[in-house]
Amino acid sequence: MNGALNRTVSDSRLSVVPIPGHDGDAFELTRVVEEARVPLELDGTKASLFVRLLVVVEDGRCRTESYTYRLQADALRSSWQIRWEYRRDPPLADYAYPRAHAHTNSFFADGSPLAPVHIVAPKLPLELVIRNLISDWGVEPRTDDWKAILEESAADFGGLGD
Repeated sequence: MNGALNRTVSDSRLSVVPIPGHDGDAFELTRVVEEARVPLELDGTKASLFVRLLVVVEDGRCRTESYTYRLQADALRSSWQIRWEYRRDPPLADYAYPRAHAHTNSFFADGSPLAPVHIVAPKLPLELVIRNLISDWGVEPRTDDWKAILEESAADFGGLGD
C-alpha cells in the first residue's frame, strides 16, 4: 500500500501497529506520527485522508476485520467530508446496516444531517479510494501512469473494477 501511495498521491506512509493481546496475529495499518494516528497528506490539495485498517492473520493469510477511510478538508477530524467504512461483524446484532458503507457530511433537503445514514457501498480497497480522490476530489497524481500503479496494487483484491 505504501508503494502505491508514494508513487501516486502522497509522501505519507502507513505503519503496522500490533494490537495488544493478539500475540502478533492482528495489527492496525494507519499513519502514526509521534504516537498519534494522523491523516495522510495528499498532493495538490489541503485535504487529507485518514486511513485505518484492522487486520487479522489466520492460516497465514491477512483478513480485513474493518476499515475507515476518511477524507478531510484538512488535518482536523471534524473537517471530514466523506467516510468509507467496513466492519466484518456488525457492532449491534439487531441493527441491520450494510457492512460496507459510506457517510457524507451533508444534509437532507429538510436540513437534517445525512451523516447517520449508512449509504450502501461495495467493500473498497484503498487503491479505489485513491482513484476516486484523483478523479473527483482534486488530488493531483504524481505520474501519468497512476491508474496502472493502483490497478497493479489492487490486483489481489480483484482489481479496481473498471
